[in-house]
Amino acid sequence: MGNLSGSSRVLHQVRPDRRRRFACLAVFCLAAISAIAQTPDYLRTALARFNPNPPAGWAYALETTRNDRTMAELFDPSRPPGGQWTLRQFQGRAPTAEELEKYTQSRPAAGSGGMQANFQKDDIEPGSLKLIEENETRATFSATFREQSSGPDKMLGHLRLTLTVNKQPAYIERYVQELTEPYWPVLGVKMHQLRIEGSFSPPVGDRPSLPATLESHFTGRILLFSNEEKLRLIYSEFRNVP
Repeated sequence: MGNLSGSSRVLHQVRPDRRRRFACLAVFCLAAISAIAQTPDYLRTALARFNPNPPAGWAYALETTRNDRTMAELFDPSRPPGGQWTLRQFQGRAPTAEELEKYTQSRPAAGSGGMQANFQKDDIEPGSLKLIEENETRATFSATFREQSSGPDKMLGHLRLTLTVNKQPAYIERYVQELTEPYWPVLGVKMHQLRIEGSFSPPVGDRPSLPATLESHFTGRILLFSNEEKLRLIYSEFRNVP
């Protein structure tokens, strides 16, 4: 056999199955690059600005309804740790001294900003974005999550994502996550249904797009018991604090 160049010699030594894998990987990368290049400008801008959680440095009011229980809170990150959360109302009335004590003990001291979304914008697989419908003002896309973003329980891998994008100004107006099929996240827990929907306000001047509502509906089994939970969060009174 004649002399082989360095690159040819390497390819020659690679087993045929590995060469096929390299070829498939190259095709996948090219497809992903092509998909990103074809992404509309408004979608790229909206994704770049997207934050499913309240941004750091913002105070806000939060009303939470979990099944038949409600409470209203105020979050202020400018206050010392341990005092950033204030319980305003419980079950539609002023909280009792006992309820305030329990709240202080149960609320995390760190300013986590309350319930956090189960994904970040970087978890979305850019090459999976597909246009579902579109008009002059907004467009709806379906998407999936990166495999490496699913975590140990692979939760994101079992959810279908839908994004509603406002074109002008460009921002994510709404997202919906839905369970694609029944799923066992941990031993003894089976999820039959999960739907999460978040909505956001439009950006105005220096004020970014901010969470407006977050709703979820879960049905399943925990050990031998059927379980259903409906959760609704309403955000308001946002203000940037030093």
